[in-house]
Amino acid sequence: MDFEEIIYKRRTIRRFNQEPVSLETLKKLIDYARIAPMAKNVQALEFIIIKNQDMCKKLFPLVKWASSLPENERTPESGREPTAYIIVLINTKIKQSYVDYDVGAAVENILLGAVNLGLGACWMGSINHNKIRSLLKIPDFYQIVHVISLGYPDEKSVIEPYVDSFQYWKDENGMHIPKRNLEDILFKIF
Repeated sequence: MDFEEIIYKRRTIRRFNQEPVSLETLKKLIDYARIAPMAKNVQALEFIIIKNQDMCKKLFPLVKWASSLPENERTPESGREPTAYIIVLINTKIKQSYVDYDVGAAVENILLGAVNLGLGACWMGSINHNKIRSLLKIPDFYQIVHVISLGYPDEKSVIEPYVDSFQYWKDENGMHIPKRNLEDILFKIF
């Protein structure tokens, strides 16, 4: 798969077949995050890999899915849950400012890497920080930023032309994500 194909194929996936993701593959995704640019090259991001299925089941109810969809279409059905997760942490003993940029760059590397490795992923910010901290015994000096759910895709997600609404939707053909036209977002060209 070439780079442009990866960029255009990268869509949020919320339903997964139950084939396990190998530890080597998950470590590769963390390695992609590790080499992302960091402000002042101060590297405060750390990660937790969850691939144990008992732990995946415990984490599953601590994240919220697709808040723009109707309630009955949000959460993956039984047998279509993620088979792995990556928890994104900021070690606040190392760095406390400009971390949003670091997180964005690192997570995008993970998401693009996931596509390249045949995985689907969902970048999640609506998470129960306190229960995740307790479940995983994460010390207080770590800021829990995001959860990335992962697995081999069991749904399709496609780009649709933007027409009056950013609202995404789901039907029998998968997820449909409106995106503005390139000409509409080019503010000026000099």
